[in-house]
Amino acid sequence: MKRTATIAALVLALALGGFSLDLTRPTSVGANASMPGPGLTGAPSQGTCYNCHNAGLNDGLGLIQFFNVPPTYTPGQSYILVAAIGRIASTRWGFEATALTSGGLMAGSFSDSSNAVGEQTSLGIDYVSQTTLEGFDGTYSDSTGAGWVFRWTAPPPGAGTVTFYAAGAACNKDNAVTGDYTYTTSAQSTEGAATAVDLPTTWGKMKQIYR
Repeated sequence: MKRTATIAALVLALALGGFSLDLTRPTSVGANASMPGPGLTGAPSQGTCYNCHNAGLNDGLGLIQFFNVPPTYTPGQSYILVAAIGRIASTRWGFEATALTSGGLMAGSFSDSSNAVGEQTSLGIDYVSQTTLEGFDGTYSDSTGAGWVFRWTAPPPGAGTVTFYAAGAACNKDNAVTGDYTYTTSAQSTEGAATAVDLPTTWGKMKQIYR
């Protein structure tokens, strides 16, 4: 319990900026450092980073976590989210996340809010992940943990509950899978009422309201 609390505190510090990152570090490309392949978030019917980083899966010494996921989202509204990861003694990091409806469809869309994050789409599903393709080291090599900031735009009305899935890799720097650990997490957001501007307005509906 104490170890879990310590790790959770570390990840929270990462998400809130309680650590130092060099955002001007030149790209340093290793195995999948540029961007992981799609479909590795731990969502149903998907794999995880453990496909490559398989020293351990959710071993209790590390943690990946979402921050700022709204308990209830407004359809069409944009939210700034954070995925943060930390593990004792690891020094390089990666992640991939997606957002799905209960039926497994893409819920909304992603866009990056920093040069450390990139997006890709496969089979109609959007993924956001670390990247080194935009001139920055999105793996945050030599740091004590990592946090990635990205934007999620909620889907139109009717999508229902959205589940966010993420898998993260806590790695060393030997460019081999030995010593690399994988962690998974998920978070849910229920659909709230659409704003007035989002509500469909027709003459028939107006007559029903004011009859």
